[in-house]
Amino acid sequence: MARKNSAKKTSAKPAPRSKKSAAHRTTSAKTSPPAPEGLQIGARIKHARLLAGIRMRELAAKVGCTESMVSKIESGRVVPSLPMLQRLVAALDRDMASFFGSDPSSPGLILRAGQRPLVNTDPLRKGAGVAYERLVPFAAGNLLECNIHVVEASGNKIDQITHQGETVGYVIAGQIELTIDNTPYSLSAGDSFFFKNHLINKYRNIGPGTARVLWVNTPQVH
Repeated sequence: MARKNSAKKTSAKPAPRSKKSAAHRTTSAKTSPPAPEGLQIGARIKHARLLAGIRMRELAAKVGCTESMVSKIESGRVVPSLPMLQRLVAALDRDMASFFGSDPSSPGLILRAGQRPLVNTDPLRKGAGVAYERLVPFAAGNLLECNIHVVEASGNKIDQITHQGETVGYVIAGQIELTIDNTPYSLSAGDSFFFKNHLINKYRNIGPGTARVLWVNTPQVH
């Protein structure tokens, strides 16, 4: 009998599962939920930051987080909370509607006069006095980019970044000089143009007032 009692005392029981560690695993899973398909939050934040000419550390300082966190959000490794997303969008001088653009589930997009977002020339391309009126909001997956280039008197833009694709344009109002691969062309309202995007191009306003140019290209780059 003594030996039986001894065996019972020495038999090991499995350690109870730690409630704390289980709760910790649940919390960790909730802190990094998968991003909704099609929203591409990180890509949109990076694109808006580049357009605004803001460095990662500057954006981090504005929203109160680390530069490493901004990098993880832009790469898609971390999904920002709604309050953090709102701070990021505000720091980039955007609003939620223009930041996300069209509803991916909608069959089409209608932007009324006066509702289209107007953004300055991005810092990757040299120029001054030029703004883009977005006809197609930036969104990952879109093949087409379409803007109205609003060019102030003496405004100009130099695009030395070449890539595959095509560009077509139509001068709505004013006069511009468009240079394609070192060949200049004088264009007025009603004139159109087309060129391959592997060619360096630039333009300048040569008229007395503001010029407006419908500019369509593939893929989205601005």
